[in-house]
Amino acid sequence: MNDIGVSVYKNKPEKPPMSPKAKKRLKFILCIAIGIALAAGVIFVLDLVFQGASTPEEAIAEYEKAALLYDIDGMIEYSSQYNKVELYGKNETDDKLLRDYLEKGYAGYKPQYEESEIDFKRLSVNTYSKGDVQYEEVMKKYDERVENGSEDINEIAIVRMTVIKGKNEITRNYVAVKVGIRWYFGYGMIG
Repeated sequence: MNDIGVSVYKNKPEKPPMSPKAKKRLKFILCIAIGIALAAGVIFVLDLVFQGASTPEEAIAEYEKAALLYDIDGMIEYSSQYNKVELYGKNETDDKLLRDYLEKGYAGYKPQYEESEIDFKRLSVNTYSKGDVQYEEVMKKYDERVENGSEDINEIAIVRMTVIKGKNEITRNYVAVKVGIRWYFGYGMIG
């Protein structure tokens, strides 16, 4: 190097050493940032891996959107076992049988709406646990159609939602069921 380059490096001011208190703070902040990043990553991966939705209103909206768009994978992903039996028309079904059945049923049909024409307005969400009167009433209907269907269900939610399809709006109550940590479309209620 030339003399100019050497003298620049020689005259560079030194940084003062970091105090132990500042080092502790920096370590603490880094640990929190890493923890938050890891938690967000885990939540993101779980959301990608598991079927269902994280909230009852999301389960209803995603199922309804999939049904309106003839999105078979979406319908299956957000359907409870009750709804899968309703779609299939027989008491015994699995995702493969249902997928084959729906693919044949929708073959040659195009959805009436574009995704941009579909929207939702949540009006209310009420959740109920085992032992609540509403829970027991919903589970009676569920168990009539699905043998031992309510065994894995932790909670139910009655979601009042308006579905906007183009220029049409329909407001009704829906039942969402919680299995494990995820929510699924149960069925639409009258009224």
